[in-house]
Amino acid sequence: MTFEDPQSRADALERIRLLQALTDDLTDIVAGTRPTSQDLREAVVMRNFVIGQHQVPNLIGLADGHPRLGTRLITTSQLFFVDPNRKWARTFSRFYRLEHGSETADLWHRGLAS
Repeated sequence: MTFEDPQSRADALERIRLLQALTDDLTDIVAGTRPTSQDLREAVVMRNFVIGQHQVPNLIGLADGHPRLGTRLITTSQLFFVDPNRKWARTFSRFYRLEHGSETADLWHRGLAS
């Protein structure tokens, strides 16, 4: 995937900006300096709420040598970028090299990959 299209590039840069802001905020929360009283005054009010979940893109496949999970079928953390031509992907936690082996078709047929 390349960013020759100006809108795709702008969208990617905005996503990066938001992720950097999230990282900064989380760092400040851990340090005990956020949220400030101003942060809370300016925050959107959420009433009658529940905590929900939604799906995010990820990879499902046979990992080989994962530092925590070893070599087995895994579901990755959120997928942020994939370049099928150069055969790599970046998830929330790490890069992956992408290879299609004979098992890929079996995973698709068994419904383990989408």
